[in-house]
Amino acid sequence: MNPTDKIHPIARAASRIVRYAGVGVTLAIASCLGASPNFGQNPNPPQAQSQQWRRMTDSEVSQQWENILNSPLGVAALNQLALEGFISFQCPKSFYINEEFGGFQTLLRVQCPTPRGLSTAVAYDEMRVIFNRFETNIENFEVQRVSEERPPEITLPE
Repeated sequence: MNPTDKIHPIARAASRIVRYAGVGVTLAIASCLGASPNFGQNPNPPQAQSQQWRRMTDSEVSQQWENILNSPLGVAALNQLALEGFISFQCPKSFYINEEFGGFQTLLRVQCPTPRGLSTAVAYDEMRVIFNRFETNIENFEVQRVSEERPPEITLPE
């Protein structure tokens, strides 16, 4: 066996890692700038404002966490929450499902006891991430920031 035979698989694996890391960083930067990861398409159509949302059951929440953690876009959404300080044991998380889309549109709501955000000048009480899925694959997501100055776009059941 040649030494170069050992290098080729390592080089291929390294190029895959770099490619996926680049996608994650690009999505995180785009989210920081307020861009939607679906590149201009609105993942939350206007009619979604009047649709029925309900709180997820425990089994649905488990499945949703699995979908998020197994998807590059799901991880990118969690990275955005972390960048803005919304990943914390102090911040309760709740999941909602939009029945009108057959459960393929879900919402993660993160509420914190103190305002948080990228800067102290603009802080938010709550962040929401709306995920749009096809089967178990997250196709896109939208981040919404909620504060006194920015009321929520979607009314959720408590």
